[in-house]
Amino acid sequence: MEKLIQYATKASSYDGAFDSKVGWAAAGMGYLLRTEHGHLAVIDGGHPEDAEEFVRLLEANADRKPVIDFWILTHPHGDHYGALLEISKREDLRGRLDIRKLVYHFPQEFRDAHGNGIDYVFPHMEIILSATGAEPVLPKVDDILETDGMRFHFLYTPTDCSILNNPNQLSLIFTVRGSGKKIMFTGDAYSRNLQIVVWRYPNDLSCDILQLPHHGLCDTGHLEFYKKVSASTVLIPISVAGDRTMRSDMYGDSPAVNRWAEDHADEVYKAFQGTAEILL
Repeated sequence: MEKLIQYATKASSYDGAFDSKVGWAAAGMGYLLRTEHGHLAVIDGGHPEDAEEFVRLLEANADRKPVIDFWILTHPHGDHYGALLEISKREDLRGRLDIRKLVYHFPQEFRDAHGNGIDYVFPHMEIILSATGAEPVLPKVDDILETDGMRFHFLYTPTDCSILNNPNQLSLIFTVRGSGKKIMFTGDAYSRNLQIVVWRYPNDLSCDILQLPHHGLCDTGHLEFYKKVSASTVLIPISVAGDRTMRSDMYGDSPAVNRWAEDHADEVYKAFQGTAEILL
């Protein structure tokens, strides 16, 4: 039985201040895919504080010791790869999993708007690879990975870093297709990344399920992309406070495009509502 699980991170329950003074409290993000014959794939995993619960989630969806064929990290932010780093550092957790391949693409030449790189993340990747013994896989645009009939097609990977100024813009964008529904994952992509995907694949974006980029926050939406994806199910890894703020007038009309994707879906799953399981 193929299924997709959206994990409710601990941070998704955050219900405090959420504005330009305190910053955006990231909800984290973690997804689990189970193929028809029980193979597993993970996308991100959440904050370090999510490590133990995420391992339990993997165990609950495995017939024996969980074997993860692909652990995909969308981009180098701690609310996405922190759980895996924590698992790698703790023998009591990493010994409960078998991670075969670590899929990521973090360009060393990247610099943000302030000239800062992402040097902090490379020692973390070394810890993860050394501790887990996973094989590194750095996907390129149009690359395809497969396991047990489930197909991962990468539509966007960062290349020309001169036009990128935020680590969120390094987010991998890819689709997953098994025998059932087609899913689009976007990580924390910004609208520029979504535009590039529309230019590259103008007639091949229709999906059943869409993970809304950057937790459904106001700086990400690209209406043409959402219309071409035309997903009937939308996944939003967002916190209580984030969802409330994106429905206020704090950011003017900015959140309206993301709300379009939500309003035109038949089903919407928000992380703060609890861990959700969707049969594919």
